[in-house]
Amino acid sequence: MFAYVPSIRKYARSRSLAIGIGLILLGIDAQAQPDQKQVQNNVDDIVRRSSVQTKSYSEEFKNLLAKETKTVRIFDKKEALKKERVIVSNFLVYQFLKGTDETTEFRSVLSVDGKPVSGVEKRAIELFERISKASTTTSELERIQKESLRYDDEIQITGLTLFQGIALDERVRDSFLFEIVGRQVIAGSEAWAVRYTQVKDTDLIRISDKPAGPAVLEYDFDLGDLKNVSPRLRGTLWIDGKNYQILREVRELAIKPDGFETPVVIASNEFEYSPSEFGIYTPRRIVHSQFRVDPKTRRGVKEIEYLFEYSDFIRPKVEVTSDKPAQP
Repeated sequence: MFAYVPSIRKYARSRSLAIGIGLILLGIDAQAQPDQKQVQNNVDDIVRRSSVQTKSYSEEFKNLLAKETKTVRIFDKKEALKKERVIVSNFLVYQFLKGTDETTEFRSVLSVDGKPVSGVEKRAIELFERISKASTTTSELERIQKESLRYDDEIQITGLTLFQGIALDERVRDSFLFEIVGRQVIAGSEAWAVRYTQVKDTDLIRISDKPAGPAVLEYDFDLGDLKNVSPRLRGTLWIDGKNYQILREVRELAIKPDGFETPVVIASNEFEYSPSEFGIYTPRRIVHSQFRVDPKTRRGVKEIEYLFEYSDFIRPKVEVTSDKPAQP
């Protein structure tokens, strides 16, 4: 299963963020006190089982539809709210016509700040007619993103729903330390809280200003004069103890430039999932926060926050991968 990587592009400055994403993992009994070897064996087993579930998520999630409410908040240098915009859309996980199991996010915008958008159905039909004639997947993607993000003035974000648990990807898993830190009931399900910390570099998780081959996660982020930033991921996963699916995740990307005594968070995400009729836990709420590094205080100052909230997902009655795709 391949999906276009989540990406975040900011207009006002030359700071942008391209996130390439992957799979999942977690869990284990923190109340019992087994020896260290047993604990590690249990964590490894949870990782393997959860990784399988993330692949099922990517497969089952395509072609699902929901109502999305996206709240964009922009902050000033003192972290006071400067601007807010609310965009409501029909959200579809779109499977490309020209690719093989390739997906992206499509948004048919219904209203902006409470004002209905005119011609929604006509625009969607015309878009899918043009897409059906596109010669390549790249052409399809460009048209979909242009339509989906046309009201996102400050920053553009796509793809956060398509993957789960980057740290669980087999390609980068050995770069992380996983620890069981607790047990918690979430949405009526008992879950294991597993903390992950990146402990060594990998070329598949990087900050750069140019694409440099395959990546699990890549940020295109202007950090000014900061050098040797040593990006590291850290976070916590809450995994259902019965089916090994992710119920919640908190993820942070921190850097430690030359001269800094402690790491500074430059981006964070919170993911919340809920049960669905499709056998997977689907997104309920996602928060993306982006921070500017203050060189004087050497701390992160919040610049942008994106809040995504979703209704229950359904499967459209039309087949969006047909030769003549209809409006979802």
